[in-house]
Amino acid sequence: MIKRTGSLFFVLLLWCSPLMAITNVPPLNENELDMVFFNVPHGEASLMTNHQGKHILVNTASERSQKQLFEQLSSLQVDKIETIIITNQSEEYTGNLEYFLEHYQVERVIIPENMVMNRRHVEVDSWKPEKPFTIWNQLDIQPLDVTTTGDISFLMRFGDESILFLNDEDTKVEERLIQQTGDIDILKVAAFGSGSSPSQRFLEQIDPYMSIIFPSQTHKINASLIERLNATWIDVYFLKQTGTVFVRLNEDDYEILSENSSVS
Repeated sequence: MIKRTGSLFFVLLLWCSPLMAITNVPPLNENELDMVFFNVPHGEASLMTNHQGKHILVNTASERSQKQLFEQLSSLQVDKIETIIITNQSEEYTGNLEYFLEHYQVERVIIPENMVMNRRHVEVDSWKPEKPFTIWNQLDIQPLDVTTTGDISFLMRFGDESILFLNDEDTKVEERLIQQTGDIDILKVAAFGSGSSPSQRFLEQIDPYMSIIFPSQTHKINASLIERLNATWIDVYFLKQTGTVFVRLNEDDYEILSENSSVS
């Protein structure tokens, strides 16, 4: 894996309206994977895409973000989503679940164990703590922690590259996560950057290059958390500022395809 000393920007996207129409995304090679972190008004939604044109949606954002999310997916020519992964039952994560089930030919949904969903013609699986599963070749997902309310933190690995989706805002879970993760490349920060995790010690242990903070209209950013990220020389991508961020991964490296270079 190539060690990075700063952000690597390939500004290959054309943003031609406030609705963020996306064009000029280069095609994927067989050993590549796209990870898209969507800038929407409220909530979390991320998209994985492989070279075969198959898609996994991680969370569905708030219903108030439906229009913006739909238009970005349309710009990416996404009309089918094979799998939806839900990591949190609150509306900021599940607000458009029914919409996607009705309009995107979803085949499989992975939900927290204490979440109930009855849907015909859709396979419904529950997260099993510490039981990894492989969705595509070279793409492994390892559940790491389940909170008392059912929130899931998981590690996504593609070859040597890794993204930690942290969904517990409390630092108490970090000791257990340190033992399971090792160094990672990208950190998705929990609770829209409003919590106490990640701590300084945790950041030093996992040593990410960049972090992602989704927009929320109800959560207030924890300034001391941002100070920790900056002090540890981790690029902070506030999606509300940077816009939707593309990360193109291959088996031993990644590059960032972003709207602009407005990084904290």
